[in-house]
Amino acid sequence: LKAPMPGLVVAVLVEEGQEVKKGQVMLILESMKMQNELKAPRDGVMGRVRVKAGESVEQKQTLLSVH
Repeated sequence: LKAPMPGLVVAVLVEEGQEVKKGQVMLILESMKMQNELKAPRDGVMGRVRVKAGESVEQKQTLLSVH
């Protein structure tokens, strides 16, 4: 899962190894004073979580992986 825009990670709502369902909110990204919920694209298991709350990210930066 890549960042759709540059912003600030407000919260990471999943952990590595956790099962996720399609549409489940995994991360909240704040950009231009708006909070965007990034959701799981499919059912799977969380792989690596590459960011943490409070971290700034660039557009297209990889944030999470779902296996």
